[in-house]
Amino acid sequence: MKMFEPLIAYTPYLALLLRVVGGFSLTLHGYPKLKNPQASIGWMKSVGVPAVAVWLAIILEFFGGLALIIGFLVPIVAFFMVVQFAAICLVKKAKLSGRYIRMDQGVSYEIDVMYLIMGLALFTLGAGALSIDALLGI
Repeated sequence: MKMFEPLIAYTPYLALLLRVVGGFSLTLHGYPKLKNPQASIGWMKSVGVPAVAVWLAIILEFFGGLALIIGFLVPIVAFFMVVQFAAICLVKKAKLSGRYIRMDQGVSYEIDVMYLIMGLALFTLGAGALSIDALLGI
């Protein structure tokens, strides 16, 4: 592990990269749901997810993604990302017979696992460099 010790100094910049790229991706992931929430609510209701959970997911994905980009309340956003994407994985696996990766048109959840892992990493690392959290001392 000593060979990785010089990289520890770069952890805040790696967190910055993960936060900005991940936040941008999460915002793009949530934008269609924000633009047409009724379509998302209708589809999710069909698998037993209540409308309030869909609204919370829309808020987290779009506005949480923006918060990640600017580095605001990153550990809190990251925690809720982990909860949300763990729930999504469970619903896709249990109710939709999803597989981790599918080559056909079936339901898969690999992207949801990636967002979950990103949330765990950001929860652990914090906002990193060039963030509002750093300015506020959070």
